[in-house]
Amino acid sequence: MTRVLKNILFFVTIGCIGVGCNTDFELNAPYQPIPIIYGLLDQSADTQFVKINKSFLGDGNNVNYAGINDSVLFNAVSASVVELQNNVPINTYNLQELWVDNLEDGLFYEDSQKVYFFIPTAPLNDQSTYQLNIETDEVGQPITAETNLIDGAGLSFDFLFGLSLGLNGLQLADVDLGTNNVYYDPQVRWVTSKNGKRYELLMKFNYNEVKTTSSEIKSIYWKLSSQTSISTDGQEDMFKKISGEAFFEMIYAALDGYEDEPDVVKREIRGVEFIVSAGNEDLNTYIEVNEPATGVVTERPSFTNINGGIGLFGSKYQVSIAGPLSDGTVLELCMGQVTGGFKFCCDSTDQVTTISNLTGGVNVSCN
Repeated sequence: MTRVLKNILFFVTIGCIGVGCNTDFELNAPYQPIPIIYGLLDQSADTQFVKINKSFLGDGNNVNYAGINDSVLFNAVSASVVELQNNVPINTYNLQELWVDNLEDGLFYEDSQKVYFFIPTAPLNDQSTYQLNIETDEVGQPITAETNLIDGAGLSFDFLFGLSLGLNGLQLADVDLGTNNVYYDPQVRWVTSKNGKRYELLMKFNYNEVKTTSSEIKSIYWKLSSQTSISTDGQEDMFKKISGEAFFEMIYAALDGYEDEPDVVKREIRGVEFIVSAGNEDLNTYIEVNEPATGVVTERPSFTNINGGIGLFGSKYQVSIAGPLSDGTVLELCMGQVTGGFKFCCDSTDQVTTISNLTGGVNVSCN
């Protein structure tokens, strides 16, 4: 129960004791819908999405109302995103409705939910400002928000210590099964971009899972780093060391206890992809104020940049590089003590031959 609600109940109770009163009262004030808006523009994506909902209030358990889709939907919405340069509108994109399904289990209605989207006629311009405008009959005033975009050309990253993801593959282990698990810890460096404040580094390990009756490309995601820049001017260097030992432990944790493991014939290694995502300052502030409290004081300020509502209208951008794993990393995945039991194999003839020559005949082929 919040401090405000406790104070209300305290003064109501004291008033009744002092003068006598009817104890039948309603805690719910007259209902006024509050727009709740979430949207992140990303010029690296073809389609842009905005979630437009409203607050809800019921006389019973409000958790039950969350599962009713109409509780969070406006009856009619008119919305657009306007591109501005020097405060002059140059493009207007009207938002369209789209129902999406395949939702994860949760508190809210799970069968399908409505989102709004637009497809720009040309990629969004990171030199422009974008204004969101929403109108609905249930709210008597316009709902607006503005955001800048991340400078896409300024965000880049690479590997240090002479390692090349494209030429030699990502080197996380040596080519010697007889040693006591010699791992390598390559380092990633990226340069921040203008208007970017929060940066997250993600590794995506790809493989083809072959079963007795089917095959499916799968991925294991590994969140490596979350950092904030000193300013939003760009050109700051950021670094993250990748633990080779932790990589194999991460693969083990992801696959251990997999219920379909008896049906798996082999897992063909496809390589890795590194993704750096940047978020603008409003997105960073929103994340920070909503992170779980770790101290004694649990109350925190709220943040929104939606005029006439609550939520967030911000921007993000991401770049990625993909490539193979080194000979030693492939060997360790296929035959090593940590991941050797998960049926990994290599479908590159050249790499299979190289590993065999280096190890005196160890076969990691998928054939």
